[in-house]
Parts: sequence; structure tokens; C-alpha cells
Amino acid sequence: MSTAHEPQQTPTPRFRRMRVRIGLAVVVLSLALAALAYAQATDGKAKSAAPAAAAPVATPAPLHFIKSGNISAWNITDVAKVFVDAERLGLDTITVPVRIHMTSATAPNVTIDAASLAFAKKVIASKDTYHYIIEPYPWIDNGNVPETDLNPTDKAAWFASWQTAVATLAKEFPHSWGLYVASNLVKIEDQSASWIALVKHLRTVYHGQIIYRTQWWATAAWAPETLAAYRAKLDNPLFGAVDVIGIAAYFELSEAIAPTEADIKHALRSTTVFDRKQDVFAEVMALHSKWHKPIFFGELSCPALDFGAQNPWDPAVSTTRNPDIQKNYLAAYLETFAQDPNKFLGFSLFTIGHPTVTTYELAPSAVAYVRGFKPQHP
Repeated sequence: MSTAHEPQQTPTPRFRRMRVRIGLAVVVLSLALAALAYAQATDGKAKSAAPAAAAPVATPAPLHFIKSGNISAWNITDVAKVFVDAERLGLDTITVPVRIHMTSATAPNVTIDAASLAFAKKVIASKDTYHYIIEPYPWIDNGNVPETDLNPTDKAAWFASWQTAVATLAKEFPHSWGLYVASNLVKIEDQSASWIALVKHLRTVYHGQIIYRTQWWATAAWAPETLAAYRAKLDNPLFGAVDVIGIAAYFELSEAIAPTEADIKHALRSTTVFDRKQDVFAEVMALHSKWHKPIFFGELSCPALDFGAQNPWDPAVSTTRNPDIQKNYLAAYLETFAQDPNKFLGFSLFTIGHPTVTTYELAPSAVAYVRGFKPQHP
């Protein structure tokens, strides 16, 4: 910043005839004013030249509604692809997986993949306009075994090793909005005491939102064992220990080849697959009512194929492309659930940033819908 100076006036003959005492006073005053102006100018320049103090790093403000996308765990190199997808979809949050190595589904120890961790850091360092959720992603037998098969024989050893890995991620990403304690580990979800102890430890090293993601489930009145399994899930105190209840929302909804939005909305209240008549909406919201924690669909999408709403977890559910099913599917879910942000916090699309095109790549109508979606909260 520069300071303007007024031009100095040349003394007139009248002033030269003044007494020396007044003349000296004028000179002294002029010098003083000049010195003051010079000090102000140089101080302003110094201030403008000095680097601005670094803003303190702050925990992201709470989100009222999350529009996220899960980076594919198969991508640990292409940062640009992640943000191309995120910007195209109008997302505000990105879920970043970090591969956690296990040699087999029953192994007692885990290790963090260095390359995956480095990629996660690059993603987060690239743009500060997004919120980030960190997901420790079980990378079993180099990705050949799904996380739903994870079932260590020595559970105490596994939980100790897993806790070390997740706590390390908490320290590596202290300013992330959220951190998964785990996702889709259906075979050890019942280890409530171990999960709660892990969450308690994480709270000593991490101050963001702690999330646990459960896998979708099926219930049918004609299969009492499914009702018992759901009741056990609902009563699991693990959900009371975390801040957010995540769900991988691959519920089997409709047997229609190409269901409309109305078909899928109806199926969310009474599924038609195997005539189960499962009330997905009521069962999901019962988790909120029981534990008073917001629901977050940590994985939400279906393949752009006929029968996509029947088996949304299957990327090869059929061989016939369907350009509208994803839009109908997402619209039905979001317009059914996104009524109260205190109960339903948002969703994360599966998946973004994948190295190749998959059947989960959103068709244009679904992209437009997601990009323009805003919850109509009362």
C-alpha cells in the first residue's frame, strides 16, 4: 500500500522576512510533517510486502446435507479423474478409501498400503473446496476377496491391528470431516464390545465425525430368521457409539425390468423381489429412532442396466443398457428419505474416479438429477 504526499510549498519572500524564530519553527514543523509522512508511507509498504499470516487449519463446518462420491479403491494414481467426476456431479464431499492390506479374509494382522495412503494425501491436498471422509478399505488378497468375507480367526489380534491402522489414518487426516471405523464387515459386526472400544480410542485422537457403515439386509415375513437378524442389527449398541450410521444401500427392491420412479418409491415401502414385502424405509429409519444418530447412505447407486433395482449390487445383473434406471432409482431414494437432515444426512455415490468405465457410471439423466438435487427440507 502506498501513501500519497502533498507537494511541498516553496517559501515566499514574505516568509523569508519573518523573524528567524518563526522561520525555524516552520522548518521544524515541515521536517516533522515530512518525517511523519515518510514513516507512514514506508510502514504501509512494509505491511503490504510482508506475507500474510497463515490461516489456522480448522475442522470443516458441519454439513447439513452430504452429496458425496466414493473414489474407486482401484484408483491410486489418477487424481484428476476424481475431480472431473466430482465437479461433473456437483458434489460437496469426497469419500477417500485407503487400502488396508490383509493376506486373507481370516488373517489376524493388517497393514496400510503406502501407495494408497500417498494417493489419498494427494487428493485431499489438491482441493480445499470439498469435505473429505476417510475410509479404511480392507484390501484382501490384493483386492481379490470382498470385504464382506472378512472374518479373522483371531479376532482379538485383528481388532488390535485394525485399531492401530485406523488410529494412524485419524492422525494422518485430522481435519477430514469424517472417518469410517469400518464398512460392510458383516461377519464381525456382532463384535460390539470390540467396536465400541475402538470408537472410544479413536475419540482420543480424532475430533471429526466417526461413521460405521453396515451392509444392506433383507427381511421377509415368511423367513423368520431374517427378522431375527434385523432385530439383532437394530439392537447392536455399536450404532449408539458412533456419530453417523452409514448404510451400503443395495437393497433388492423391484423385479421390474425397467422400473419407473414411482415403482421404486413403492418398492422402498414394500419390496417385490421374492415377494418379501420388506419396508426398507421403516427399517432404515428405525435405526435412527433407536439410536438418535443420522443415517447416511455411504454407498448408493445401481448399474445402468435392466433389472438394476432388483440386484443393485450386481454390475452384471443383465446385458441390456438402461439409460434411465439410475435417475429413477436415485430420485426414488432421495425423495423418500431426504425430508429431515437430522434423520437423513445424505449419500455417497458408488463410484467416482474409477480407472475404466463400469456399469455404475452414471447415465446423463442421472448426472443431471444428482447435480441439481437439493433436499426439500421443511
